[in-house]
Order: sequence, then C-alpha cells, then structure tokens
Amino acid sequence: MDAKHISTDRILLVVIIGFLWYNMLLKSCESDVNISPQPTITIVKDTIWQTKIDTLHVETTKFEYVYIPVKGTKEEQKNFKKEITTAETALFKQGKLYKDTLRTDDIDIFTHNLVDGTLIDSKFSYKLKVPREITITKTIEHPKTYKSGLYVFGEIGGNKTQFDNLSLGLQYQNKGKWFASYRVNLNQIQSTTHNIGVGVRLW
Repeated sequence: MDAKHISTDRILLVVIIGFLWYNMLLKSCESDVNISPQPTITIVKDTIWQTKIDTLHVETTKFEYVYIPVKGTKEEQKNFKKEITTAETALFKQGKLYKDTLRTDDIDIFTHNLVDGTLIDSKFSYKLKVPREITITKTIEHPKTYKSGLYVFGEIGGNKTQFDNLSLGLQYQNKGKWFASYRVNLNQIQSTTHNIGVGVRLW
C-alpha cells in the first residue's frame, strides 16, 4: 500500500511539474509575439445647418470717385481708372463707384456699382462658408482579451457533522478558453485526497 501511495504522489508531482513547464513555455512564446488587438472605431458625422435670414442694405451715400472712358462700348467703359493724367482729361469723365460688403458667420456678400449718371456696371458676388458646424461622434469598442495564467487557490469547508475539507490547489487557464486544475485535500495527511479537473469556457 505504501509503494502504491508513493507511486501516486510521484505521478501527481510529475503532472504539477508538467503544468509549470507548459505555462513557462507559453509565457515565453507570448513575449516573442506582440499581440495588439485593434479596437473597432465607429465615426458618425452630422452636419448642422442653421438657417438665418440677413438683409443686405446697399451703401448709397458713400462712394469713390473714378474716371470712366468717354468713348467706347458699355463693356469698355467698365474699365475705369482711379487716377488719370492731365493729358487724359478729355478721354475720361468722372463717375462714382459704390462698394459694400455684408459679412456673417455663414456668408460674405460683395456689391459693386459703377455710375456716371446712369448705371454702367453692377456686380453681386458672395463667399459661402459651409458647413457651419460638424458634430463628430466616435465610438471605440475594445475587443475582449484573455491572458493565460497559473493560479494557486485554497478551499475550506465541510458539513454539519464533520469539517473535512482543507485543500490547496493549482489551476492553469489558457487565455480564457480552457483550464486544468489539481487540488489536494490536506485535512487528513495519512489519506490525502488528490483531484484533477479540466474545463472549458461556455460564454
């Protein structure tokens, strides 16, 4: 009986040493391979438009004197000058240039009116500022990661009539997929109970 008991202890000791060696081997492999799972990133963009009505009041009291060609077509008279020489006095007549600008957060509007008693040229231009505002929502989902590890644990317990469980054990978990365990009941030294277990993760 003693030889059989000693043989069983040796077998269990070999099993424990095998677990420890396998765990160290996995740790060394994990250190060589850098695993960095990439998170799932969701980006949602939404443009917010804010409608607003502004009135452009064209400036009619402030103007700039310019010189408009006397002869030529309507298009040629649009080529005015801001200054002329004495020799060019007979070739140009005096006119007025009205310019105005409306600036808002959404748009810039520019007006240009050239007048010599009659309207020679009129321009209306704008610069639209879009989009007004963009709301960006980012959702980052980190993937679940499981690491392998060797754990030591203890148990204590019994029932109403007898306190008969004082155990010490080892449990190895392989990245949350499966585990193997060994537990020895130390309550009764002369008839020690050995337990080996395996399991897998259900969800």
